Amino acid sequence: MGLKVILPYLLVCYLFLYCKWIEGYKNLSKEEELEFEEQLKRLNKPPVKTIKTKYGDIYDCVDFYKQLAFDHPLLKNHNFHPEAFHVKKKRKHSSLSNYKKGDLPYLMINLVEFNHQVLDGLMQSTSIPQRVSQENKVPKLDFEPVNIELEGGGCPVGTVPIRRTTKDDLIRAKVYSEMHASKMDPLADDKPDTYYAVARTKQDINYEGVGAVLNVWNIPVAASQYTSGRIKISNGAESLEAGWTVNPGLYGDNQTHLYIYTNAGQLHCFNTQCGYVHLKPDIPVDAVINPTSSYGGQTYGITLSIVKDVTDTNNWILQWDDPPINLGFWPAKIFTDLGNTATQAEWGGETFSPSDVPGPGMGSGHAIRLDTIYDAFCARAHIVVDNTVINPPDDLEDHDDDNYGYSVVNKRDVGDDVHYVIIYGGVGGMTENLY
Repeated sequence: MGLKVILPYLLVCYLFLYCKWIEGYKNLSKEEELEFEEQLKRLNKPPVKTIKTKYGDIYDCVDFYKQLAFDHPLLKNHNFHPEAFHVKKKRKHSSLSNYKKGDLPYLMINLVEFNHQVLDGLMQSTSIPQRVSQENKVPKLDFEPVNIELEGGGCPVGTVPIRRTTKDDLIRAKVYSEMHASKMDPLADDKPDTYYAVARTKQDINYEGVGAVLNVWNIPVAASQYTSGRIKISNGAESLEAGWTVNPGLYGDNQTHLYIYTNAGQLHCFNTQCGYVHLKPDIPVDAVINPTSSYGGQTYGITLSIVKDVTDTNNWILQWDDPPINLGFWPAKIFTDLGNTATQAEWGGETFSPSDVPGPGMGSGHAIRLDTIYDAFCARAHIVVDNTVINPPDDLEDHDDDNYGYSVVNKRDVGDDVHYVIIYGGVGGMTENLY
């Protein structure tokens, strides 16, 4: 029986099993129903204002103090006062043309002083990276940053945008959070269904941050598949991720979304459902990213970093754009391993597909061509060590599931504005059972 016959048959079987899988979560006991209702009440706080986007997403503008993160027992008596925050430079900004000597170019949050007006209107254009060819030439690339601000100025001062959650949303989020949290050693061979093309540090040193420019893509995935490009920082079993994803099981659509993932102690969740405190009133942490890159055509991208406030609070801060804007933070109190420092940083792509279904594309959805107008990339990849932004070491550990159609290439520092670049992606199309 040829592949043309086998694959459609497997797809039909998979869709049937997926529906049964989700249905199992919907056939809840009375106690589970009550638990979900309580969770929905905690998630959907009374809004000051409601915003409906052109993509159909509904965001409630919720009082800063009523965010779900503050339901955590360790944060019940918090002293985070949004009107007293202050955004300041950690040090003099380094030149982006010299990461190795530059000081940390990010804005820090002092959790004693804050000025909401300083946060408003900070969106600025991302610096333009450049094309990387196989010959290491770097001609100019017409790179466009993506603006994901909510229309109409976003939420009022003192409130933050929280995506409204339905019961089905909560069930899907539970499924994917449990699945994501189960990958204690995600690059191990005994973790089926999830595939990687990543480069990660292997030096045993303390990391205070990770960041990169990621070009963003929208490629088709099936109902319970996803494809992502992200940065990640970790220590032991705890980790934080930020990037872009196409994940219909999580979001209920086939759009490309911004996402974060929190893995802290017993907390395992996407976006604002645990641990993370949002700050920016006009940029949701799970916003639709549009437009996206076209293969061989216009390239669109986002700049993300996760950095530690080593001088004031020890919190991990999520930053967007260049110069950076503080979107929010993870309080240090919710961590055990990551409470002090990180021991590993990572860049690249990830996909998920049930064993019997051909994996989705990763990155641009094509085989790597070593050309950034065709490939997915993490450009200006950097780490923060001793409060200083530096290039990653040249001896990163590359891991790719090339047997399943995915690969990663560490181009290292190619110079000019692009600096250190990691290229990843692949067609996918293989399965655990067919390989």
